[in-house]
Amino acid sequence: MEKNRKTLKFNKKTLFLNVEHYIFNEGLAVTANTKNDFYGDITVNLGGYSLDKNEAFISSITKDCGLEKKLIEEGIIKKVVCTVNYNMGKYDRVVFDIEKLKEYDPKGVKDYQSLEDEEEFE
Repeated sequence: MEKNRKTLKFNKKTLFLNVEHYIFNEGLAVTANTKNDFYGDITVNLGGYSLDKNEAFISSITKDCGLEKKLIEEGIIKKVVCTVNYNMGKYDRVVFDIEKLKEYDPKGVKDYQSLEDEEEFE
């Protein structure tokens, strides 16, 4: 883990947020790890939706355990746009504050943003 990363305290755990992208549509993917273990997916990739680069769907587990609320309180999630029914689940479509995410994973955000630069030249 990079030393200049901010961490998130949640349920007596210290979480590191990781910013990546989904292979299918290059959408924003956010996961969480503790120092030694994978904690969980924060976002999920739902097919059939067109999202802005700073938007993603929150996994139902993230919402149910209170992590979505914590991300809102910390300003990492700016707002919940809507809730969608998808198969048997309900998922919140949210807008992330990319600059705030950068505090938690500078390299991941930089790599994610570079995807946009590559698309402009294709």
